[in-house]
Amino acid sequence: MLMEVTNLTKVYRSDLTLSLFRSDKIQSKKTVLDHVSFFIRPGEKVGLVGESGCGKSTLSRHLVGLEAPTSGTIQFEGQSVLHWKGARLKAFRQKCQLIFQDTTSSLNPSLSIRSILYEPMDNYYRYSAEEKQQRVIRLLERLDLDPQLLNHYPRSLSGGEKQRINICRSLLLEPKLLICDEIASSLDVSTQSSLLQLLERLNRETGLALLFISHDLDTVRKLCDRILVMDHGTIVEVIDKKDGMKYEHPCSLRLFSSLPVRHPKHRMTSPVRSDIMEF
Repeated sequence: MLMEVTNLTKVYRSDLTLSLFRSDKIQSKKTVLDHVSFFIRPGEKVGLVGESGCGKSTLSRHLVGLEAPTSGTIQFEGQSVLHWKGARLKAFRQKCQLIFQDTTSSLNPSLSIRSILYEPMDNYYRYSAEEKQQRVIRLLERLDLDPQLLNHYPRSLSGGEKQRINICRSLLLEPKLLICDEIASSLDVSTQSSLLQLLERLNRETGLALLFISHDLDTVRKLCDRILVMDHGTIVEVIDKKDGMKYEHPCSLRLFSSLPVRHPKHRMTSPVRSDIMEF
């Protein structure tokens, strides 16, 4: 198993003052992740869907060690990663990369694209300047990006180009798992389509495993082998392509019933009432 999450729980606590004139405080608790359990196989494409605020992004941050859970375990390639620090945590993050939704804030505006892409290689490898240049150019061309962009700054790139640069930066570290947190939600339809085709191609050619977090249920259903349905901080159902993508949980029914019906023969029809047609 590439990644296995068991009973992952996160409870946020805060102290609330009862009055401006009293020192009494009460402790407020909010459970954001509630015994989350799932697994990802090597090379698998897994989707994560759920309503806004159900805990999807919080989960993604925990998976790469940006936040510590209250309880539970995360194993990567059979080893628990929760208490790793220093060199071990750095090595884990090389294998498990997270791409955020906001393309603007994830790229340093004061650095050129060249510097942005060279930085992770400088942190993990000892390549010469020529080796770095060759690796970056090869990957840019593979991602359908013009190498001339290396001399540009993030402000001059489109949203789709910025997101491809984010993907390029992650792929330079040769990860085994790429976690994509709503990476296509702010892009136009054609750019979304090309980005998703790119992810599919990378998965097919390199065996890169994907955890694809999205509100776009139709895309997730087409892209992924399995879909994790999240509701109120827990995984309530796993939908598998092998089982014909069947689902039965009320949350799944609610989510997927909102999908547009694209073919006329699948649309529900109802008879026209004669009483409202009379004038």
